[in-house]
Amino acid sequence: MTTVTLRDRKFWVALYAALVCLLWGTSCLLAQTGVDRPKKEQLSAYEIMELVYDQLKYLEGVNKLQLTITNRKGQAVAYKAILYVKGEASLINYDSISRGRILKVLHNDLGANIYAYSVHEKRLFHKRALDRFEPVLDSGFYYIDLANSPFLDYYTPKISGSEKREAGKDWLRVENIPLDRGNYSKLVVLVDPNDDYRLKRIDYYDTAGVLMKSLEVQVNKFSIKEPDGRLIVVDRITRWDMMDMSRGTVSTIEFFSNDKTARLDPSLFRRENLEK
Repeated sequence: MTTVTLRDRKFWVALYAALVCLLWGTSCLLAQTGVDRPKKEQLSAYEIMELVYDQLKYLEGVNKLQLTITNRKGQAVAYKAILYVKGEASLINYDSISRGRILKVLHNDLGANIYAYSVHEKRLFHKRALDRFEPVLDSGFYYIDLANSPFLDYYTPKISGSEKREAGKDWLRVENIPLDRGNYSKLVVLVDPNDDYRLKRIDYYDTAGVLMKSLEVQVNKFSIKEPDGRLIVVDRITRWDMMDMSRGTVSTIEFFSNDKTARLDPSLFRRENLEK
């Protein structure tokens, strides 16, 4: 039988205490150097803008939405709209409560070609060059804003720092410089890098470098009817609020539902059929 002496006990107690101190010190050192908390690798500006486009991209099928324009006095006018999307084409039909169908806007080739048909005037316009920066129904949204074109087709992005937010959760700033001349000198896109680069805001600057508009978005539950008839609900950006600083208006687009069961004939997206 082995007898443990008092001296042996003191030795083991001292050894145990030393090991505890060593482990505690090592953990503190790792915490300070960040080794125990590896940071997620930051995406490039191009990758971020691809993700932002995916968040805003129109869903294929038939979409129900509403455009509401509120002026400085709080007076609002609303337009119901149906958005048809197939491949690289989209068509938006706007209806006024009092006047019925008033405007059809066709985007072909992912917004490279934009056509607007004024129903009551019976006039068709091909929106090119600076015409693309005209407001849709006198809202804060320009035709180019609603073309749903990939950002990378028209802008060169670069990461330009961050914007301080509450609780230390900074938003990443991605500055987008246009490839050709227009009414925007740049778009500054703000995303949350801690939330899968979710879009928070887009700031639009005029040719003098002055902030002219800001788009804020909201994520809500959204209903999608799948091609097989199943109804699913997903988290998606469903509300766009465009604040026009120069006019003091707020233009809101709300997406209500998407139906993928509808079979959209290609003729729906032909320019010559807008006048029918």
